[in-house]
Amino acid sequence: MGAISGNKLDQGTAVLKRYEIRIVGELDAEAVDAFAGLDLAWDGRVTTLSSELDQAGLHGLLERIRNLGLELLDVRQIRQRR
Repeated sequence: MGAISGNKLDQGTAVLKRYEIRIVGELDAEAVDAFAGLDLAWDGRVTTLSSELDQAGLHGLLERIRNLGLELLDVRQIRQRR
């Protein structure tokens, strides 16, 4: 099945968009391993994960955050400059 784009089902490949997900606190070693392949940043208070994801990947990442018992602060789609 394809990705949903607007009000239509896109039968082509899924569209990747850049997302920034912020989590309260610092990640332990288990959580860092769970997010291998993502860009990670720690500002002393919040951990920021970022990557290009399709909708299935985003939902999978949010499920992983929930399963690890992490506190989700926010999720933002980052507009890419062209």
